[in-house]
Amino acid sequence: MPAIVLDLGDAPYAGVPCWTRAERWAAFTVPVAYAARYDSEVRPRMPGNPVSLNALVRVAEARARYADYHTGRNCRPANARLAADTGFSVRTIQRASTTLRLLGCSTEVLRGRQRTRAERYASWRVGDRGRGWASVWALHDQPFIHRFVHKLGLLSPHPERSAVRQTRSVKNMVTTSTRRRTGAGSRAAARRASPDRAGVRLAGAWRTDPHAPPWALRYSVTAWARIFGAPARHGWCARDINQLITDWIAVGHWLPERPHKPIGLLGAILAWHGPHNLDDRPAAADMAREAAELATARARVAAQAAERAAHERARAAAQRALGGPGHQAARRAAAEAAQRAARRRTHTAAAEAARIEAQVRAARDTTPTGESRAALHSPRDAAARCAAAAASDCG
Repeated sequence: MPAIVLDLGDAPYAGVPCWTRAERWAAFTVPVAYAARYDSEVRPRMPGNPVSLNALVRVAEARARYADYHTGRNCRPANARLAADTGFSVRTIQRASTTLRLLGCSTEVLRGRQRTRAERYASWRVGDRGRGWASVWALHDQPFIHRFVHKLGLLSPHPERSAVRQTRSVKNMVTTSTRRRTGAGSRAAARRASPDRAGVRLAGAWRTDPHAPPWALRYSVTAWARIFGAPARHGWCARDINQLITDWIAVGHWLPERPHKPIGLLGAILAWHGPHNLDDRPAAADMAREAAELATARARVAAQAAERAAHERARAAAQRALGGPGHQAARRAAAEAAQRAARRRTHTAAAEAARIEAQVRAARDTTPTGESRAALHSPRDAAARCAAAAASDCG
């Protein structure tokens, strides 16, 4: 089954150098960097977390075994694995890793993290039960170490009759009595010209650009500066170089994934563009269009901000006008109108209640035959009703 690989993104090692040899990095680069910079620069930045040279070298040797042999990159062992290999605790491994990073001997390209849900499902399908990704490191040399070594004379040849014997014999002695070179000055090699500064800046920006091809890192900035001098003087940038490569492919040319000589290939592409056509930058149109879109967006945002500010000012003016004389007069008029309406509603309700009460009283004082209840209760009407009842009984 295929393994689950962590995506490091585009050009994760851009600007990160490589080591010369694995054995040299652990046995020479790390100890020299420790002796030169640990007490003065690293130890003050790690108070209470010292690391001995012995522990640092052992951790460096263990970490170097997991890196790419040719470049020193893609070093991703877990701290628990390094602790098992060296016999130190995980905390010591962490302090040593931080020390290597502060000494400039390693770079943490990607910090370790937990796997996402989709990554865990994909790992489980291939039988991998891991729940996290270890940090990805790049182990590399330190340029200042070479200057430091030559400054101290650590690589100078041993004098004759010393304890260190030279493996090969020379005809003349290493130390000479004269400093003059033999031969005429005309036969001496010409001094190498310094690299073009504009080309160096353009090459450095292009090598670290995330859209640059991977083979851009195969040569140093100084090597690329030789062909970037003329474009840099005409205002080219890294995006122009990438767009020129895209245009080269778009017209039907073939671009190998790993060119044999990338400098020669890019020189041919620049020649195809034309040495007298360098004022026509390949990405100028796209950059102008994006600048216009950005200016339009900024103008729109500025207009929205001005409109919002005007609205806030109008709202503040309206809030200040709430306590003015006109607003107070309007409030008094509204209150008086409300009081008059309430009095009218009160009078109307009282009149309606009186009318209903009169109707109820009249209905209570009247019998079903239409006679008044007060006449039924008088003595004369009572005697008449008794006589009528007796006559009806006799009949």
